[in-house]
Formats: sequence, structure tokens, C-alpha cells
Amino acid sequence: MRIVFLVQRHADKGHPRIHNMFVIGQPILLTGDEGILTYNKSMAGWGLVTTITLDEHRRFVIGFSTDKSMVLNEKNVATYEQGATDDDLKQILRHQGYRLPPTSAAVDQQLPQQLRQVLPTITCLDSLPEEYVVVDCEFGMLFHTQNTGSQIIREQAVTLGEKAGVFQLGALGYAGGQAPILKFNRYVDNPAFTPEMKLRGLRETGLTLADYEQQAAPLAVLQAFIDQVLRHHYPLVFWDRTNDLRLLRNLFAVHYDALSAAEQRVLGEPLAIFDGSDYTNRVITRSNHQRESVHHYLPLNGVAGLLNVFNPKQHNALWDAQTTHYVVRELAKIQQMEPRILAAPQVGTSQPKMGSMPAKSPAAFQELRLAGRTYREIATRFGVSTSTVWRAVKRGQKRVN
Repeated sequence: MRIVFLVQRHADKGHPRIHNMFVIGQPILLTGDEGILTYNKSMAGWGLVTTITLDEHRRFVIGFSTDKSMVLNEKNVATYEQGATDDDLKQILRHQGYRLPPTSAAVDQQLPQQLRQVLPTITCLDSLPEEYVVVDCEFGMLFHTQNTGSQIIREQAVTLGEKAGVFQLGALGYAGGQAPILKFNRYVDNPAFTPEMKLRGLRETGLTLADYEQQAAPLAVLQAFIDQVLRHHYPLVFWDRTNDLRLLRNLFAVHYDALSAAEQRVLGEPLAIFDGSDYTNRVITRSNHQRESVHHYLPLNGVAGLLNVFNPKQHNALWDAQTTHYVVRELAKIQQMEPRILAAPQVGTSQPKMGSMPAKSPAAFQELRLAGRTYREIATRFGVSTSTVWRAVKRGQKRVN
């Protein structure tokens, strides 16, 4: 008899609904309500489970088709079952109430199609709208982590074509005034993030581990974002949409099938966006004759500093969203101002002619000094050195005395 499937106990015993499941011949799965199984796409790089064995230390050693292995202590295993054949495995899963999802290859083929259904029609605005929601994302790099029992091996991973994922999703809504009318701030608990990222999320939210994992579950975050932000159809403002929008759409595509039909309809509706980085480029190159071929990729907080806007908590999605709001509004004011168009430089007509230069007499120096002028001002007016003025004034004072 061999071990044919194993369920990994969640790190928090008070969070019983979601576990990793290892089934012979399958990628790593996630358990859900009512026996529904889904593929753990963040761990797709591990490949298929090939063996599950017990070593001499009563540790479960899980082998994969990628030649990687994972070691779990008994306390980290919720349950496991043995079977001799594939039919035994199917019968065990059916008896346990589990249903296998479609094959991994089918899931991978579905992702591009799902991605095309997420925000398929996007219009880029040239001017800042009156009402909008500023969106900003912070990211975390993705890793494959292998626990060999004696050490933890971590390798950078590419999951579903991306090397990073959304870690924090922040949004602030504005309608003309300066005070936000909408606030959204959620963290995303991705198993492919490093433990340090999870600790950062716990520290910044102040939540317990159980509450953090519940609130930061990717599907819960996306459903809340649809309900609180997207369904209102406000234009979205990004500082630079390149990474934020791409990785946000990717996250929606990964969890698309788990969304309700109503939520999927919201994702399919047209969306207007305003890109602050593109707008900055248009403002600063408007006097450049080659502005169509020039693009400056400037950092948000660098541009903010030039506009006298200071962000005390940089690289926090909510604070960066607020900074983006103030920066794009200042840029909009500059864009609306009439530019100062310069003429060819000319010598000023108010300059005194050479023949009419005031006399450089000690009396003139003394008179201006008594009027409150500094030695430097007097020297500049007469085109002499400061020391010359000082000596002339001192000599005049001695004669008076």
C-alpha cells in the first residue's frame, strides 16, 4: 500500500477551510468549502506529485515530477490515506467528498481567455476628470520554497508568466475637493511571497494571523475591490499603469472562475483610466519640438518633491495613491496656465550709458552709505571693488572728524 493523498494542516489551526492537498498524479491542490478542489497556481512550478512516503523520522516526504521534494512533520499533516491503485484513489477521494478540478493544462489554456475577459475595453484619458479613484499597488517577488527538513531552499519563480504579484492594493476616491470620498486598503496573502512579506503585512495592518489570512485571501480582496471600487464606474487614476494594471488584471484572471456572474459582468464593462506618468511627460515636454518622440519615466516621489509635495510613507500603496492625487492636480494647474513664451534676449534699455555713469567720488560713496546702502551695493552701482568703496568712505569720515 502507498500513500495516495495527504492534506497539509494550515499553519493557523483556527483557519480550517483552506489547506494544501497533495494527490498522486496531480499538481498541488487547495481544499475549499464542500469538497471543492482548485489548483494552487502559486505553486504550479513544483509539478506533479509523484510519491508520498514516510521516512525513518516519521516525516512525510513528498516527491514531485520536477525532482523537487517537500518534507512535512506529522504535526503539519491533517490527514492522509493509503491505496494500491488509481481506482482506490478515486474511491477514497469520492468517499471523502472531494472533486478533482479540470486538468492543469486545461487551466493554463483558460488563463489567456480569462485575461481577455478582465477589463477588456480600456480608454486612456488626456485630462484629469472631476471624479476619479486613484489606485496604487505594491508588489512582492514570487518564490518556490522547498523545506527539506534541515533547511529551507527558496528559488525565484515565474508563476503564470509573472515574476511578481500584487501585495498591497490601495485606492482613494475624489470628487473635486481635497478630502477622499472613498478609501480602500487591502493586502494580498500569496503563498509564493516570502515570509518577510507576510510579516510586513501583519505589521502594517496590526491584524492577528487568522484575521490577516482571512482578510488578505486573494479572492476576498478582489471581491471587495469590485464591490467598493469597480462597480461605481469611476475613472481610475494610476501614477504608472504599466505594472499596476497588468498585475491587477492577472490576479483577477487567476481567480476569475471563482467570481460570481455579477462580479464577472463588472469586470467586462468599459473602464476609463488616467496615467499620471504619461501626463507628467506631456506637461514637461510641451515646449519640446520633438515631444512626440521623448518620454521621461520619472518617479512619483521625485516629481512630488519638485512640486513641494512630501510623502512621509513612500512605497505604501495608500500613501502613494494620495501622493499621486496631489501631484496630478498640481500638474493640471500648470497645464492650464498660459506659458511664458520667451523672446530673443536683448540688452536692457534701462542700463546707464557709458558717458552718463555717475561720478566715482568719495562724496557720492559717503552719501549713498549714509542713505543705508551696503558697500557691495555701492560697488556694484559704480563698477568698482567693495574695498575701494570702503576706503573712500573711511577717508571721508576722517576728514569730517
